[in-house]
Amino acid sequence: MYTVRLKLPKTLPDEAIFCLAEAFVDVALASSTLREGNKHTGAWFIEWIVAEKPDAQDLTARLALQAAAHNLVDVNVKPADLSIEETPDINWLEKCYHAFPPFSVGPFFIYGSHYSDEPPQGQIPLQIDAATAFGSGEHETTRGCLQAMLDLKGMGVCPWNTLDMGTGSGILAIAAWKLWKSPVLAVDNDEESVHVTERHARMNGVKLGKGCMVCACGDGFATPEVERIKPYELILANILAGPVIEMAPELCRVLDDNGYCVLSGMLVEQADLVASAYEGEGLTLKKRYDMSEWTTLVMHKGQ
Repeated sequence: MYTVRLKLPKTLPDEAIFCLAEAFVDVALASSTLREGNKHTGAWFIEWIVAEKPDAQDLTARLALQAAAHNLVDVNVKPADLSIEETPDINWLEKCYHAFPPFSVGPFFIYGSHYSDEPPQGQIPLQIDAATAFGSGEHETTRGCLQAMLDLKGMGVCPWNTLDMGTGSGILAIAAWKLWKSPVLAVDNDEESVHVTERHARMNGVKLGKGCMVCACGDGFATPEVERIKPYELILANILAGPVIEMAPELCRVLDDNGYCVLSGMLVEQADLVASAYEGEGLTLKKRYDMSEWTTLVMHKGQ
């Protein structure tokens, strides 16, 4: 096997990076995107694992086609920009275990399928594998959302209808079901995310269907299922600051008159801007969770 690595400017938006990562979807065994130093100010890196040694000219041609298809005019990859190295024969199960060890957020115990022991007694198990959809639980935004949900439950909030908008891996939707055992709608605009969420639901013993957890692929709040079963007493949205701000009017429209929303995916310096967008819709900021450079907000509709 071989690892292909590409470094890209830090100024490229997330959407551009994710599009480029799909350039080798038919030949890559796995792919990953990350920022240098795990900081939002760092340069981008994309890595692909492939079975056979690839040709750098072929790879750059594929990247050029992908960039053109998505109108990424600032992307111009040359063969010299790619590094291709033989991947050592290692124990991938052990590597996965060390890369994604089990951890806890309050009573939640989050682990991958490579974890072979029994979850600790008294904790709520969440089995989530690192997959082709975002959200295996270790990121500060996911941790912030989980903690916010736990605190809402501690306040006595018991939503009878929850919406997880931009569900990714489904971790928040599954956590909501395990906390409250009330209907959850998990929505994403990516079909693969919906498939991953359904698989994770089954892994965690969450029944799929009406009255339990429903997964739907669609265009945000225009998704038919969202309109059909509104309003929601709890809405979760862990995406990015821009989309979270843009969806404020639609989110508030389907939020119950006494409902809460948990918003994340934003940097600390973006939090005030996000909060003001929802305050402009009549919501009140109830709590803020700052974790490293990321923030999660809890907003309330009503008195």
